[in-house]
Amino acid sequence: MEILRNKIINCLNDYADDDDILIAELETIIRNEGRLAYSTIFHVLTSLVIEPNEAEQCWHEIVSHCNRLSVTIGRRVSLRTAICDYFCSVHKSLRNPKVVEINIFEKTAQSSQIDSLTDLYNRRFFDEELSKEIARANRHNTLLSILFLDIDDFKKINDTFGHLAGDRVLQAVADIMSREKRLEDVAARYGGEEFVVVSPETSKANSLILAERIRRSVEQLQLDYEGNTIRLTISGGLASYPIDASDSLTLIKYADNALYRAKASGKNNISLFSEDKRNYRRVDFYNQVVVREVRSGQDNRREFTTKARNLSEGGILIENGRPLEIGSEVLLDIWLDAEARLSVIGTVVRVELLGTDQYEIGLSFLKLSKDARNLLANYRARQPQATQAVVLC
Repeated sequence: MEILRNKIINCLNDYADDDDILIAELETIIRNEGRLAYSTIFHVLTSLVIEPNEAEQCWHEIVSHCNRLSVTIGRRVSLRTAICDYFCSVHKSLRNPKVVEINIFEKTAQSSQIDSLTDLYNRRFFDEELSKEIARANRHNTLLSILFLDIDDFKKINDTFGHLAGDRVLQAVADIMSREKRLEDVAARYGGEEFVVVSPETSKANSLILAERIRRSVEQLQLDYEGNTIRLTISGGLASYPIDASDSLTLIKYADNALYRAKASGKNNISLFSEDKRNYRRVDFYNQVVVREVRSGQDNRREFTTKARNLSEGGILIENGRPLEIGSEVLLDIWLDAEARLSVIGTVVRVELLGTDQYEIGLSFLKLSKDARNLLANYRARQPQATQAVVLC
C-alpha cells in the first residue's frame, strides 16, 4: 500500500505541468497495480476513502468531466480542478475542500504517523494500516501475519545505563527492523519497548523467517554507550489472519499471547500462536527419522536420516550434524516401531547448537490427520514414562 502511494505521489510531482502525460502515467500505474490504484489516487488527492469498484467508476467519470469542462470554459482545465469540481458538484463528497500542496500535506501527514524517536510508524498509523491490510486480505483471499516484539529486560537497561541509553537501544532495534523487513512490510513502534510488524500475503512460517532474522541481529548487536557495551535480546510472538483471527483486535491479542509465551519459555525466542493446547504429553523417543527438505518444488528434495530425542502431538525434537533453516518445511517419516510409520509435514521452529557440528532442532507438526493422531496417541499410551513438555510450535 505504501509503495503504491509513493508511486502515485512521485507521478503527480513529476508530471504536474502536463495533464496528458499525468493521466497516461496514472493509467499505467492502474494497469500494473490493479483496482486498488483508483482508491489510492483519490486518497492521495482528496483524502477520501472510496472502495476500488466505486473509485474506478469515479475515475472514468472525472476524465470525461475534465474534457467537458475544458470545452465549456474554452480553455484547458487541469485534472486536479476537475477532481475538485466533481467531488464538490457531482459526487458531492467534499463540502469544504482545502487547497494545499501535496508535498506539504504529505510531510504534515507523515509527522503524525511517525514515532519521533525511532522513525518507525506510530501505533495510530499501525492500527489504521492493519485494518486496511486485513480488509485487503479478505477481498483477495490472502494471508497476513503480525509479529509482536518486545526487548527483553528493557527496564534493567534503563536502570543500569540510564534512559538515554534506553533510547539508543530502541533506535538500534528499530534500525534492525527497518533493515531486515521487506518493502511491503509495515514496521511500527507499538509503545514503550514493544514493536510490531505487519506482513501482507505472508504465512506464519514465512513470517517466522523474518522474526528470526531480527532476533539474531539483535542478539549479535553490541551497542557501545559511554564506554559500556550493551548486549540485547528480543522475544516475539506471531499470529496470522484468517487462520488465527478474523479481526485486528483479536489478531493483536493472539500475537501478544504468543509473545508472553516466548517470554515464559526463557526469552530470546519467537513463539507461534496456536489454538491447540499449550502443553502436550512428551515421551522420550530415540528412533531414527527420515527428513526430506523441500527446496524448490516437490521434485527437488534433500533427504537425510537422523535420530530423535523426544516426541509429542505438537512436534518432534531431533539432533543433526547441520542446522535447518528456521521456518522451512520438511517431510518427516517417523518410525514408531517396526511396523508403524508416521508421515507428517513439519516446520522448523527452533535450532540450537549443542556442540561442534551438533544441533538440536525443534519441528512443529503443521497438520496431523485423524489416523496420524490415533497412531501417535496409541504409541504414547504404551510408553510408561510420559512427561509434560511445552509444545514446540
